[in-house]
Amino acid sequence: MDLLKKENWWVWLIITILSNEVAVVVLAALLKVFRKDAWYAKWQNWLIGALCLIFPVFIMFAIFMIQITCESAAKLDVPGKEIYLSPYVWIIGIIIPVLGWVLLGVLSLYLTIYTIVMLYRGAGEKYIK
Repeated sequence: MDLLKKENWWVWLIITILSNEVAVVVLAALLKVFRKDAWYAKWQNWLIGALCLIFPVFIMFAIFMIQITCESAAKLDVPGKEIYLSPYVWIIGIIIPVLGWVLLGVLSLYLTIYTIVMLYRGAGEKYIK
């Protein structure tokens, strides 16, 4: 069962509902989004975050999940990649209280839902080998 086929979109819906983080990581692995030279691939970064207590590791993990979600959505041709691939949008959203945080939530929800919609439309089939 190849999970990127158009008829398996409902599997992604169920995985996303049960655990969004697992769905993001599995989808990114199937789309080959992970890069070996990226910041998250270096164990030294995670070690430094852990030595500075656990809080930085949680922030690093959140940034990792946002980055992987955005890269997976861009690979599936989710509309608006000029907006959600820009780090400035995410930084400004974090800095601006309440309104920015609400917009970050909306953007994250948009990426999650529209990724499933693009899988439903068959955008993942071109990555099947």
